[in-house]
Amino acid sequence: MKKIICIGLLALVGCFAMPTVSLADDNAAKFEYAVVKWDGPDRLFYNLPDKFELVHLSKTGVTIPKEANEEEYCLTIAANKMAKDGWEAVNLNSRRILFRRALWDANGRIKR
Repeated sequence: MKKIICIGLLALVGCFAMPTVSLADDNAAKFEYAVVKWDGPDRLFYNLPDKFELVHLSKTGVTIPKEANEEEYCLTIAANKMAKDGWEAVNLNSRRILFRRALWDANGRIKR
C-alpha cells in the first residue's frame, strides 16, 4: 500500500513540477526551400522560391565524364552551385535534392 501511495505522490509532484514548454519552438529560424531535379542526361530543373529554371549543363560548359554516372554527376554540380548561394541540402532521393536556407531580415539577422 505504501508503494502505491508513494508512486501516486511522485506522479502528482511530477505533473506539477514539469515545466510547461511548447513543443513548437517559436524562436526557430524561418527558412525558404528549393528543389533541384535531374531529368535526363544533362537537364536540371531548379525550383527556387522566386523562379523556375531549366538548365542544360552542356550549354553551360560542363562536360560529363564518360565514366561518371550522369545523374549523380549532375546533381553534384547542382549541389555545389546551390551551396555557393547559401543553400544547404536537407533531403535527397535518386533524382531530387531538397535545399533550405535561412531568411534574413534587413539588419542581417536570421528572421525568427
